[in-house]
Amino acid sequence: MKAYKKNQRLGLILVAFSLLNIIFASHIQAAATVSQASIWVDNQPIKTSYFMQNGRLMVPDLFFKHTGAMVDKNEKYNSIAVERNNIVALPLDKAYMDYYMKGKNKWIRENLATTTTVINGRPYIPLLVTAQKLGMTVTYDPKINRTNIQTNTPTESKPIAYEKAEITEKKIALTFDDGPDKIITPQILDILKEKDVPATFFVVGEQVSFYPQLAKRMVEEGHAIANHSWDHPELSKLYTAEVIQQITSTNEIVERVTGVKPTLVRPPYGDFTAADAIVFEKLGLKNILWSVDTLDWSGKSAEEILTIVNKDKSPGGIVLQHNFQNTKLQGTVDALPQMIDQLRAEGYEFVTVDNLIK
Repeated sequence: MKAYKKNQRLGLILVAFSLLNIIFASHIQAAATVSQASIWVDNQPIKTSYFMQNGRLMVPDLFFKHTGAMVDKNEKYNSIAVERNNIVALPLDKAYMDYYMKGKNKWIRENLATTTTVINGRPYIPLLVTAQKLGMTVTYDPKINRTNIQTNTPTESKPIAYEKAEITEKKIALTFDDGPDKIITPQILDILKEKDVPATFFVVGEQVSFYPQLAKRMVEEGHAIANHSWDHPELSKLYTAEVIQQITSTNEIVERVTGVKPTLVRPPYGDFTAADAIVFEKLGLKNILWSVDTLDWSGKSAEEILTIVNKDKSPGGIVLQHNFQNTKLQGTVDALPQMIDQLRAEGYEFVTVDNLIK
């Protein structure tokens, strides 16, 4: 009986302790005033939300992707893992971190003056101590109210994002994003076949699953097929494991359907972080952006698209267009034959991106 009452009291204490934790976490959420500012990473401004907790600067966990750190959530331990050489693990609603030193193959627990806190569904973690544990340098300039982070990453080891090829020959690449689809893609393929022009299609994996025959046709007719994620998310807003899944699942279905493994990737919206760029490189993919944005997705007319291309074209240029099912893309279809004829008349040769960027 005594043992029962003792266990009962212990149970009540644990429940009360749990309730206090919940109340404390809720109080932090309610009390935190979230603001917006730019934090400079390797001399580049990164706009982020933040709040101050016990005099410490707290930033969203995914902010650290801009420093080249891989960020994931460990569901088993309910913690945020930030990895760049070493690993920092920050359990949610706890005032400590676990720090893994790869060189010594050991974990070290360190108490913190802050608690990893979830606000509006996003975990916030301490900036200074996390950055320092990962080998970065953080400074603050009070004169201009600016926080600076130097990642101490050698310039030569940072991945390249290609906007164009640095060449003098009049070569140019036509690219199409977001397909295949059953309306725009066949029309574009027909025009390219008639004009004998190779292009590069940055395909969405989910769309390839819907229209595998069109993906096959792209390859069969001499076009390059490249990776544009599985379902077109903003990669900067995903954990690293999710980014890897977006890219690898798309490569897998493209290779299964066409027999070709993509070697190029274009992040949706051109949105990516330093960590995402490292993922692309580790997966053996070149990160391709563009130098000529036709803005065709916004409903531009053929005349407006041609004006943009004529203004921004250059040797080694990469022209961004789209081929998803959208009534606003009629201008793309109408402009394409004229674009090809005009550029050819000016001496341009059409090549795929993989032949342009070598």
